[in-house]
Amino acid sequence: MARIFDLDLRPDDRTLRSFGFIALAGFGMLALLAWQEWAIFAFGLGSWRSGVAASLLGIGLLAGTLSLVWPRGNWPIYVGLTLVAFPIGFVLSYVILGGLFYLLIMPIGLLMRAVGYDPMHRKIDRSAESYWVEARAARKPESYFRQF
Repeated sequence: MARIFDLDLRPDDRTLRSFGFIALAGFGMLALLAWQEWAIFAFGLGSWRSGVAASLLGIGLLAGTLSLVWPRGNWPIYVGLTLVAFPIGFVLSYVILGGLFYLLIMPIGLLMRAVGYDPMHRKIDRSAESYWVEARAARKPESYFRQF
């Protein structure tokens, strides 16, 4: 039976090692942003600035060091971030897809129906013997190499 989603809560060492290096870069960038109070930290951290930056850098250095020494040590960080990020991504993906459908695709479909445009030619023709559409003439094989 197919599942709607699949969380990898038992990653192999290779995945944990690469996650550690990615976490080193990601948390390092977050530490820099926190220290400079840029982007997501632009609201100002005040007296917490050095503590937040040091904590983020520490997590990144820990993950990077564990990737070199003992990749399995990255498991709690990996699983924790997976469990925090998954529901956010799950909800946002449905919100984005729903928004695209209801704000873009549905109005286009309604407009096409209103003007009577039927690109798939689905109208029933009672006088037609068949709905068969002749295929285009065969092309020479050389034409496949000239696609544009």
